[in-house]
Amino acid sequence: MMGFSVPAARRSVRGVLAASVAALALHGAAVAQDGRKIEFNIEAQPLATALLDYARQAGVEIAVTPEVTRGRRAPAIRGAHDAQAALQALLRETPGVVVRRTPRGTVIIEAAPADPEVQRSAYEVDTIVVTARKREEDLRSVAGSVSAMSGRQLDELGAQSFADYLTRVPGIQFNDAMPGYSSISVRGVSTTTSIDVGQASTGVYINDIPLADPFNSAGIPDVDTFDVQRVEVLRGPQGTLFGSAALGGAINYIAARADTGDRAGRIEAGVADTAGAADPGYQVKGMINLPLIQDRLAVRAVATYRERAGYIDNIGVNTRDSNSMETFGGRLSVEWKPTDAVSISALSLYFESENDDAFTAFSTLPDLQRSTRLLEPFRSTTEIHSLRGDIDLGWASLTVQGAHSEKSTHNVTDFTNTFGGLFNRIPTQIPLIAERASKGDLIEARLTSSGDGDFEWLVGASYFDSRIDMPSYAEFAGAAALIESLYAGSHGAGVGQRAASNDRFNDYFLRVNGQEKAVFGEASWRFAPSWTLTAGGRFFDTAIDHRSRQSGLATLLSTGSPNARPAAADASEQGFNPKVSLRYEPSDDLMVYGLVSKGFRFGGPNAIAPNPAYPSPSSFDSDSLINYEVGVRASTPDRRWLVDATLYYIDWSDIQLLIVRGDNLAYADNVGSARNLGVDLAVTWRPTPSFAVSSTVGYLDAELSEALPAQGVAKGAMLPGASRWRLSNTLTWRGDAAVEPMLIASHRYISDAPSNLQGTLRQGDYNLFDLRGSVTLNDARLEAYVENLTDARGVTVSQMSGGVLRHHYVRPRTIGVRVTYDF
Repeated sequence: MMGFSVPAARRSVRGVLAASVAALALHGAAVAQDGRKIEFNIEAQPLATALLDYARQAGVEIAVTPEVTRGRRAPAIRGAHDAQAALQALLRETPGVVVRRTPRGTVIIEAAPADPEVQRSAYEVDTIVVTARKREEDLRSVAGSVSAMSGRQLDELGAQSFADYLTRVPGIQFNDAMPGYSSISVRGVSTTTSIDVGQASTGVYINDIPLADPFNSAGIPDVDTFDVQRVEVLRGPQGTLFGSAALGGAINYIAARADTGDRAGRIEAGVADTAGAADPGYQVKGMINLPLIQDRLAVRAVATYRERAGYIDNIGVNTRDSNSMETFGGRLSVEWKPTDAVSISALSLYFESENDDAFTAFSTLPDLQRSTRLLEPFRSTTEIHSLRGDIDLGWASLTVQGAHSEKSTHNVTDFTNTFGGLFNRIPTQIPLIAERASKGDLIEARLTSSGDGDFEWLVGASYFDSRIDMPSYAEFAGAAALIESLYAGSHGAGVGQRAASNDRFNDYFLRVNGQEKAVFGEASWRFAPSWTLTAGGRFFDTAIDHRSRQSGLATLLSTGSPNARPAAADASEQGFNPKVSLRYEPSDDLMVYGLVSKGFRFGGPNAIAPNPAYPSPSSFDSDSLINYEVGVRASTPDRRWLVDATLYYIDWSDIQLLIVRGDNLAYADNVGSARNLGVDLAVTWRPTPSFAVSSTVGYLDAELSEALPAQGVAKGAMLPGASRWRLSNTLTWRGDAAVEPMLIASHRYISDAPSNLQGTLRQGDYNLFDLRGSVTLNDARLEAYVENLTDARGVTVSQMSGGVLRHHYVRPRTIGVRVTYDF
């Protein structure tokens, strides 16, 4: 939900209500001020739900303090009415409130200052509307483990990428490696802290559009959160409504939509200095929202650019700060409301990141140094185009969405030591170039019941088609001649050209096609005043096939022929993913729920040449898990305390595991099972209207249920990245002065965990401290910050490559300033 800024003339009221207003509606046009009649169809129901319906039908963003709606009902409003008159009618049974409008058109409903209840509202925290169940609802009413951060909250924390906010969510492990090659696991559901050979265990979405492919988890973009409406983090399998990509959970960006009511804009600029870096980093961002036809048509354009300073020196190529990085992003959204009941939204997004060298430092060298024969640059691009239509049918709403996505990566790796033995260590540089290009098409339609009755339902169908091309190759000048001189005696004359045509001595290409068809549904029945039963399921039909080829010297030495075409592997699977929850809500201040849910992910091909000496399967099957959890959401009546607690148990079977065979080629197989047990806890305390403390704690015990002797892994081995403890604490102070001072101090701790199943590589066991302070004058804000205050060397991922232990570290201490201006 988008936050809002109260104008200077209201600062006395804002001082009491700071950070307390709960946003209850999506972006839309402002309330009509010209007396134009709007056709309303709002039934008698709880006031909070009635205001949601009003916001959608009037096309307005509404923010309301929760004590205004708590326990209140609204009368039915039907027929053509002036928007302001309709709102007054809805509130006629709610005395003691004030309705006002910000310069941007947001309608704010709050307790009148003379009302004693206004003192209680000073302790309220943001209530965020989420779509975790693909319908709009209050975050705290969802019977499941859902966390969300609004755009305002992300902005105040200075969050721009995964590492800035996922590390604050209990139950989430972000293995921060390199953009596009970092991985995310939820509740320990992962067998690697690197890239899965198959589908990722955590789904990433932008406006419900999947970014995870059916095969190979590389290339997930770390999109900038500037002008995002919110980010939802769904813990536990989301196979019922989101499908195969969400085995462990899902992360869903909700980008801000164009506002048809008012012009708005924001400009942001900043500079930062990272300890040890020779040059500073920069960022420039901007947003403009323009109504083209008042209340009917608008466009919103966003652009972001960041240049992050490098902090690792590559002494092998004599390059300082070799891992510098640039990111660029652009987004264009169009909102068209041809009638009051129809809304059509279009979104186009482009995001690109590029770094000059890898982010690993070598453990054998001094602090933050690495040594390779050549730089290892990486480039990633993402492009999305989508069109969505929403139609209010009165008794239900129909949503149809189509999307096309394209992603690509280009990675150069120093393989001089890896391939050098084949050439008697003669070449001084041997690069391996790996590329990846994927295209995905999605179409989904769903019908959602209207109103807030005792029975709610949702039904839908979706189809997702993906194609992935993954070529890789290695070459150097004179490779064919060198192979001829070294191998003609053992493999015959002309071996150089056979094994290295045009000096390319290693050539590999893989194409994977995947499809997922599904029908899904969910229904909730309030069978007693405090009890609600929800059940849902997803029938799915998946198919995957691949074609591959490989050639070169390594293929010749492994198979006896310089060319190989592994047998094509086609696989299909059908199944059902159920979900059942029971919610008990005796009051507005307490909810207890139980949940059972199931998730799965695609199987896939092992596209490597067969080797009789080292047998390996041609493909691997899907894996699945069942999640059991009980949760409590509680608050004190004055909202000074908020507590969310969840206990979960996960039974994971047929685990997909990457295995390296004797000739150093890797394949995946389904081996073993695991059980993950944990607790997630989030607590917010507001001792005064100006001060807030938020803490999250995650405890996790994730281990294999059986031994894997072939891999040298014992029963009870901890899963990679499954830190037993994760803590996050944030202290926020907001002053009541004219310049709106704000201070934020935060702390994060991640305990020790293995980086591999064998436990020989370790990561974690570090603390991070951040400080931020800002002042605001009118629409301009100046902010200063220090990240990683103690300059900790926290290891986020460890890898062994070429016989060298390599570490990914958290960014060293960074000091910066940022200026934003809203207009």
